[in-house]
Amino acid sequence: MGGQTPAELTEKLDPHRLVMRGTQAYQPRCTALVGEVGERAACGIYQRRPSPCRELQPAWEFGQPSPQCDRARAAHGLPPLSPDIWIDPQGPGVAPLPQIA
Repeated sequence: MGGQTPAELTEKLDPHRLVMRGTQAYQPRCTALVGEVGERAACGIYQRRPSPCRELQPAWEFGQPSPQCDRARAAHGLPPLSPDIWIDPQGPGVAPLPQIA
């Protein structure tokens, strides 16, 4: 499912694994992230995102909590999502954020 992650957006983690550029920084920010965290942000290569990103389920997207999602939100000073405040990131009438070529 999906396409291949653009090589120029990755960097070597170890001899067998790659990571998205920016995710191993002291203050991580994936190079494919478009927008501002806490306001409106999305993956600029969503259809070509790597498997770790595909495996992470946002909290409550499918009716389940996500401790990893909660930790990521906390790292940016955001509260965890709850079933009553989860908002579909593609929401009605929301213009899509630009994609990275």
